[in-house]
Amino acid sequence: MRRPASWFARRKKTKIFIIFILLFLIIGSQLAKKSMNALEGFGPKEMAEIPKITHLPWDVDRIYALTPYRSNVGHDYTYKSWDGETCRTLNHYGNYGHFINGLPYRSKPTPDNPNINLYAPFDGEYSTRPEGINPNNPSSKEIGLQIIIKAKSNSHWIVRLYHSDVIPGLKEGSQVKSGQLVGTVGPMDPVQIAYEANLAGGKVVYQSIFEHVTTQAFEPYAKLGFTPSSFVISKEAADAKNYQCVGPGGYQLYVSTGPVACGTPCVRPGFIYIRPDPFYAPPVEGKVDNYGVNQVG
Repeated sequence: MRRPASWFARRKKTKIFIIFILLFLIIGSQLAKKSMNALEGFGPKEMAEIPKITHLPWDVDRIYALTPYRSNVGHDYTYKSWDGETCRTLNHYGNYGHFINGLPYRSKPTPDNPNINLYAPFDGEYSTRPEGINPNNPSSKEIGLQIIIKAKSNSHWIVRLYHSDVIPGLKEGSQVKSGQLVGTVGPMDPVQIAYEANLAGGKVVYQSIFEHVTTQAFEPYAKLGFTPSSFVISKEAADAKNYQCVGPGGYQLYVSTGPVACGTPCVRPGFIYIRPDPFYAPPVEGKVDNYGVNQVG
């Protein structure tokens, strides 16, 4: 009986064919896996199947300001938007960033000001990924990791918690429960939350967490007089605002509109004021802060 090595050596074409088939199966399985986690289409049926946000993903009493969905705060967040929306931010920012020499930094907790906790917004699977390079400022190192929670009830949908520090002990692929602690940011740091699903063909469907929040989860904001729609600008209203971006691409900066009077207390343009900013500093005449806000009382 011939040895296997000898059999392959005498049949090079067969060997190449077998390798080709193996590569085809491996690549095909990866593409199939990717396709399985992409919506084939998006309409009323898929909208009805979006998982509910059963727990707000941050310490509610530590978030003093929020941007509505479709604001023009931060940078354009519409990359590969399924319906062509562009030049607006299809996610939410909470709190204001603080900078040193124009660069973000991780603020340190103290006994009086601990870190802000981040929570799983529904039952799901935990994973992380690096933040990557900011195309608007390639030399600036991004802080933290993306924490991704994939919904257990519909694995097409994920919530991204950007620029986060992870919790020791949570492993990639861990199953987490709604409201479980999954990460933190510093006490003076902003939070950034996105809710999205891949669509077949390489597009992305974006949604606001407030469009799908349960009454119970939203209750802390309801007690303050807000409704979920308080934090969502409609597509028509955003179109009418005529935001201007530096260029196309879904990750561009907004065209500066010039210094804006900040006021006392400082309510930055584009944010919804919820409670006093605990880190508010008195305005300095003539000084413009890192957000282009004119510090004039």
